[in-house]
Amino acid sequence: MPRFPRPVGALAGSKTMRLSGTRMVSTAVVAVVLAVVLAGCGTSGSKIGVREATAHSDADGIQRLDVDVHSFYFDPNRITVESGKPVELALHFKPFFVPHNLTCEAPEAGIEIDRSIGIISFDRTKHVRFTPTRAGEYPFYCSVGDHGMKGMKGTIVVR
Repeated sequence: MPRFPRPVGALAGSKTMRLSGTRMVSTAVVAVVLAVVLAGCGTSGSKIGVREATAHSDADGIQRLDVDVHSFYFDPNRITVESGKPVELALHFKPFFVPHNLTCEAPEAGIEIDRSIGIISFDRTKHVRFTPTRAGEYPFYCSVGDHGMKGMKGTIVVR
C-alpha cells in the first residue's frame, strides 16, 4: 500500500488538533451562555408577590428609597411616597448583561421616569428624582422588549 504524507496537525493526537477541539468547546460554551443571557434568564415578576416599601424623608426633606432591578422584577414593586415632597429613587441594576429600565409616565402627577442601563455598564446604580403632585396609583414597568409583559412592573402610590 502506498504511503501518503499526512498533513501537519491532522494527526489525532497532535497538539494542533487538541487546541482546535478546545477552542471549539470554548466557543460552544460561550455561545450557550450568551444565548441564555440574551434570552433573559431570571425570575418572572408574575411569580413574585407584592413587595411594598415606603420612602422616608431624610434631613434634607427628600424621600429616598432603594429599588433593586432584577431580571424580571423590581424589589420593591410597590412604592409609597407623599405628594408634594421630592423623591429620589436609587435604582440598583442587578443583571450585568441584560439591559433594563424603569419607566413611569404620569406627567399629570409630576412623575416622568425613563431611566435605563445599557447591556454592559460598570455604573450599576442610577438615580431618579421627581416630585409627585397628585395622589393616586401610577404604574411603572421595564419598557425593554417584552420585560413588562413578563411581569417586570410595579406601582408608585402617592398619598
